[in-house]
Amino acid sequence: MAKTKRWIGLLLLLLCVLLGIWIVQDNSLEVPVTLLGFPLPQLPLGTWLLAAFLAGSVLSYVVSLPGSLRQKAQGRRLERQFDLAETEIKKLKSATADK
Repeated sequence: MAKTKRWIGLLLLLLCVLLGIWIVQDNSLEVPVTLLGFPLPQLPLGTWLLAAFLAGSVLSYVVSLPGSLRQKAQGRRLERQFDLAETEIKKLKSATADK
């Protein structure tokens, strides 16, 4: 299953790279871009589109990271509590079986 996920991920990455190359080639007109009053270098429109997409992807990942880490920590804490409860149940069962 892990190998299948890896292959699907690699195929999706390859598809994204090919799509990016296609977008840059189809949008080769160089455009001036001004960001917050600062002029940026003239680059092809496709490059600016890809840069905006990548910046949005990275920003969404960074914003979602704290919540994801909090959920993982909560999952580990609940798993430890569950393990402690299981060992306590086993102790109680063995104590009642001894009587």
